[in-house]
Amino acid sequence: MSARKSLGKCILSALLALLLAGCATGSMVQTPAASCRTSRLPDPNEVKALLVQIVDVEKRVPGIVVGMIAADPQESWVVGYGKLSATDERVPDGDTVFELASVGKVFTGVLLAQAVMKGEVQLDDPISMYLPEGVTAPEYEGRSITLLDLATHTSGLPWRSITPTHSSYTLDQMYAFLSRYRLTRAPGSSWEYSGFGFGLLGNLLVRRAGEGDYEALLVERITRPLGMDSTHIGLTPDMRSRLAPPYDALLAPSSSLDAPTFAGAGAGLRSTANDMLKFLAANLGLTGTELQPALQLANTPQRPSDGNDYIGLGWDLHKSGNGIHWHPGKNPGYYSYLGWDPQRKIGVVVLTNAAINIGDVALQLIRRLPLTPVSVDPQVLAAYAGGYPLPDGSIVTIRVDGTRIFIELPAEPEYELYASSENHFYMPVDDLEITFYRNDRGEVERAVGVVGGVTYESNKVP
Repeated sequence: MSARKSLGKCILSALLALLLAGCATGSMVQTPAASCRTSRLPDPNEVKALLVQIVDVEKRVPGIVVGMIAADPQESWVVGYGKLSATDERVPDGDTVFELASVGKVFTGVLLAQAVMKGEVQLDDPISMYLPEGVTAPEYEGRSITLLDLATHTSGLPWRSITPTHSSYTLDQMYAFLSRYRLTRAPGSSWEYSGFGFGLLGNLLVRRAGEGDYEALLVERITRPLGMDSTHIGLTPDMRSRLAPPYDALLAPSSSLDAPTFAGAGAGLRSTANDMLKFLAANLGLTGTELQPALQLANTPQRPSDGNDYIGLGWDLHKSGNGIHWHPGKNPGYYSYLGWDPQRKIGVVVLTNAAINIGDVALQLIRRLPLTPVSVDPQVLAAYAGGYPLPDGSIVTIRVDGTRIFIELPAEPEYELYASSENHFYMPVDDLEITFYRNDRGEVERAVGVVGGVTYESNKVP
């Protein structure tokens, strides 16, 4: 299982399996609309307070930028806080350049979708059709690897080869590794995250299009049409002047990840929050673009992935497209998160120059969860403690310890819940919310939960 999988996925997997088996039913830039109390988006002033907590109190990152967009393209804002580096006191903003890391795989998925729309390739084409002469693709019992297999992490190729992140790793080395690799299972049969597969896919698309390199193809087909002038692999002098230097998880100076052979996997791709909001607007259908058919195809569920999620062409999709579309990215010096909700027409981008997972921030924002949990009287909390049976007879346990409340599912560890009101609770790192209800006598009698868009109800047992 990949490192990007959050702890909360375990809860999601276990609970959904049971439910589906038979459950019941700094720097701040903003438009006037963004500060309206009826806005779809969180208040940017509250978001800035959250960033202050992350940077100054928790000291998780040196600098961070958050951008959000809603159905009206003018209803958007960018909030930044912190500083670019230990020696650069500038506050990061919507034009600050960060590395996107694996978020770049989303762009490779769109490039594949475009190639399909142009009639250049088909998703079920075997990759052998696009390999150079003399390079062979591994098969498993006659099953070939297809372009779709590469784009959905179901090729059977490994996460990485020997040294895929090194700048000296050549395309010839990639092809040599591919020719000698032996698959252990049939392509398309199961999901396993593969940076190698996406790096290979990017190179095959470049070969088919006849472009010089991945960046040229990306600029021609995506970034230039969308006006994303600060999204490149090679740093222009202007972009370099706006670059946030990389730091590791301990906030020690780190390094960039320049590996041209793996550009299709996101290596070396840089961008800004303002550019990523343009990309989100296109995916949300808020801007007119010829890319729209390709964007729709890229966001269409193609295969099951880990847990109860699905995957499109690069995009991770909750519940077969009926939820958040997202992708995180992390490398030795940066973390990024891009996500959008097709139902509510809301998108979010989070960029930081430290190799630490801050996807919880993005999930809080896009799900409109309270940025500061509500305090609940311990006596009120105590009444929620107890068992809540699931349809198969197993029990979800709610435990209360003073001012804290925890949830435990069968065969899973406890996870802490946080309050948005006196009776409504949520788990920040995953799509789980639960509401407790009392009867006419004031006794807690049932709980209603929502997990990944699925609603369940359970009566409390002693």
